[in-house]
Amino acid sequence: MRTACIPFLICAGLAGPASAQDVYKCVQDGQTSYSATPCTGGQLQILDLPAPPPAVDKGAATRQERVASQMEAARKKRESLEDQARERAAKQIEARDKHCAQLRLAQKWTAQDAVGANDKQREAAQLKARRAGERLAIECPN
Repeated sequence: MRTACIPFLICAGLAGPASAQDVYKCVQDGQTSYSATPCTGGQLQILDLPAPPPAVDKGAATRQERVASQMEAARKKRESLEDQARERAAKQIEARDKHCAQLRLAQKWTAQDAVGANDKQREAAQLKARRAGERLAIECPN
């Protein structure tokens, strides 16, 4: 008799909601039956079954780990792209500074050449110095 009620109790525990339910044990004419509704006649005994444990989502932890690793990978990629952009900007600034230094030097030399030029070459040297100064002013306004 006891072994006959175990499968029923297991099924009742699995099929019911997560809260505890009353199970009614009815004994009538020596026959024992179990039900979720009260007995209509005979002896009545209420059995309190513990609520089944809440369902555990075994995949939740792995999903969280996967999302966390995806977020970490995205952060690393974003930081890498930002680092590359900073490096490119630094190289561009360095190249611009070098170019401006070359233009300043060329302007200085052409001005010196204009001062030291003889009467025949002075006008051409001054024009060359003025153009070098204009180029420097346009390309390197600082």
